[in-house]
Amino acid sequence: MCGIYGGAPQLISKDCARLLAHRGPNQQGEIVVHAPDGRPLVIGQTRLSVVYKGDVPTPFPRDGAVISFNGEIYNWPDIRRELEGRGWRFTTPTDTEVALCAYLEWGPTCLERFNGMFALAIWHDGRLFLARDRLGKKPLFYTHTAAGLGFASELKCLRDLDYAEVPICHALEFYFDEHTPFRNVKSVRPGEYLLYTPADNDVTLRRWWSFPEFREEITDERTAVDEFLDVFADACRIRKVADVPVTIFLSGGVDSSLIQAILRCDVSYTVQFAEFEDTINERDYVVEYGRTLGFKPSIVTPTREDFLATFADLARHIEFPVGSFSVFPLFCLARQVRRDGFVVALSGEGADELFNGYYRNELLLREAAQLESDFAGPYGTLCRRYFGNPLERFCRMASRQGLAGVPMLLDFFASLWRSDRTFAQNLSVIETTVFLQPLLVMADRLSMGNSVEVRNPFLDHRIVDFSTRLADHLKYRDGQGKWILRQALRRLVGSELGITRRRIKHGLPAPVNLWLFRSSPFDRKDWNHVLLGECLKQLAIAQQPLGA
Repeated sequence: MCGIYGGAPQLISKDCARLLAHRGPNQQGEIVVHAPDGRPLVIGQTRLSVVYKGDVPTPFPRDGAVISFNGEIYNWPDIRRELEGRGWRFTTPTDTEVALCAYLEWGPTCLERFNGMFALAIWHDGRLFLARDRLGKKPLFYTHTAAGLGFASELKCLRDLDYAEVPICHALEFYFDEHTPFRNVKSVRPGEYLLYTPADNDVTLRRWWSFPEFREEITDERTAVDEFLDVFADACRIRKVADVPVTIFLSGGVDSSLIQAILRCDVSYTVQFAEFEDTINERDYVVEYGRTLGFKPSIVTPTREDFLATFADLARHIEFPVGSFSVFPLFCLARQVRRDGFVVALSGEGADELFNGYYRNELLLREAAQLESDFAGPYGTLCRRYFGNPLERFCRMASRQGLAGVPMLLDFFASLWRSDRTFAQNLSVIETTVFLQPLLVMADRLSMGNSVEVRNPFLDHRIVDFSTRLADHLKYRDGQGKWILRQALRRLVGSELGITRRRIKHGLPAPVNLWLFRSSPFDRKDWNHVLLGECLKQLAIAQQPLGA
């Protein structure tokens, strides 16, 4: 895992290596390349050594090209063998060199061969190539002006940030796709690549991956669980490969418990707030689970004093609000993991999105099932007028501004919602391609803020593909989502544990509003306002340090 940056020197900070040192504390370097007209461009990187702890050229130059790479390509040994069969020879045991050679061999289509999480920059043949992984696990921002193009893993490396509110992001309370809080900075979208030609200062953007079409090929329950466990076990296995200690972020829910059931990490890490022990008690679930499977559950217990002391750090690393209180507990998890000597942690993001696991999904699907007979009855027209169509019901649920916010959401989501998909399928697409993005921002920024790499087996593209082949009743059944995941977990650990019998699982909330405002502990509005102000302050300090 690393930090990458570069482009026109006047568009990026002179201190990029320092500003991204937390993303790559083991190595750092810069290479200056030149456009055909002689103008210099910087290619820079900071490196966190995870797979192969020895030093390697950073960034990595080869055959007239240079790559700056952030992330992991888990299937790089397979790609390397294929390239060796085509005559390529390698000097390092790294995915970075494989990624560069793959690009030189196949061009942008090499991305389709990668199984992993990544953001990369390649300079070759007078052009700059930027790309992100399918679901946007790794960040990549850029600014494009008359002076050229600059890019970086984090906003703090880009100069002259110009704040501007984005209406759809304000409505959803998080940023996603190309949107950022700054009018002169964009994000490369998940599953997208960018080609920049300095000769004419031209930028071309292309999607190289989109959410797969649904096929509903798997309808049998046993077949579904068998195939899921085969693919998921491999997705977990390849994500445990590292030359550094590996652990897991474990809650009392199905997703991370499935990962642990397969990998059996020696130590797990769980957050438990004292304020929530009577209502959201994860400790009891993981302690029982650890006793059964034979691992040591480490319980992290953050406090109000800790929050106030680290608030500036949270803002400096997250850089913009994500509409979630999980910022603080995720930071505390990663901090403790690193203090205890771990460098990699596995986590369960993606399961709820792909398999209709959120309560909001269950609520809508349960309502749809109850209304089915009314819609088909003699008063179907009245019912449809009163309850609205599925997209309208989804937007009413998603609106953070009540009915006043629904029209904007309808306009935006109309292009993503398709009539040839079922209600459950549309929910999966929107949850995965939109609502997952702020969760991945948190997973990346708050772990890398502590020099920890987080890996997500559910984000393996084979799991995404598998989810589109499942019949709806294998995801949502009897009022509950993630049916297949629950069955898989019971097959692995039995049905008597608390984690397998638990019907309601909360997210990863923190009592921030109780600590700051003594208001509802789950109201995000005030928290977003406060966090935004501190984020802007920290970005200003990064641009011009105090006393400079």
